Amino acid sequence: MVVREIHAGLWYLVVGLYFFLFLFFLFFRWRKTRNPFQLAMSLFFLLLAVGRVFYFIADFYADPTSLYGGLPGLGITQFISNGSWFLSAGAFFEWSGLALLSATAAFMIFGNRLAEIGFAIPAFLIAVILALVPMDATTRMIVSGGAGGIYALFIPLLFWYLAWQSGGILRRSNALLGLGFMVLFAGRVVSAGRHYLASAVFGSYTIPGILAPGLIVIGLILIAVGNEWGQTQ
Repeated sequence: MVVREIHAGLWYLVVGLYFFLFLFFLFFRWRKTRNPFQLAMSLFFLLLAVGRVFYFIADFYADPTSLYGGLPGLGITQFISNGSWFLSAGAFFEWSGLALLSATAAFMIFGNRLAEIGFAIPAFLIAVILALVPMDATTRMIVSGGAGGIYALFIPLLFWYLAWQSGGILRRSNALLGLGFMVLFAGRVVSAGRHYLASAVFGSYTIPGILAPGLIVIGLILIAVGNEWGQTQ
């Protein structure tokens, strides 16, 4: 099934970029500068990478959560009979990464531990709910997609606020970081709503299967460029 393999290849690319950015921020940014923001970005991408691996297994190699129906009928060996707990684990790691990013952005803006904790709690609660509370695919899509849509605006607004407060190259850096995170989270929202989009909008998984990882890759490129600009000040 050619379309399935294209989708899988795009998500391989996303996971590879996540791990690359984790290593880049850890060894080429934080190790040299000891800037806590660079460490937080490194851990953020590590958690996204781990979470996406769990999602990948559930979406492509588990029945009945596979996006493509019965895997044996397609001549594909299924790894597990039910990937629901893989979806839960993926959601926990990815939303935990979002909690870490929110806390770091809050600390950069307000400079105190209370704001850091307050900004992290909502995302971490969503991580726990998606990981531990049994829910059907529709409910999971509403919780994950709805909350993801809110954060797709919330996180960029934090960076755009930092851009407004700063100047020069740092302003451009934060503005581009905000745009990058908006595009990244837009891809995550499309991924969360993949079942609805496939059935009610596009008629198949072909377009959302390309759109979600495509937006994430574009967002990652913008984030990398924005961070690079911030280092040239």
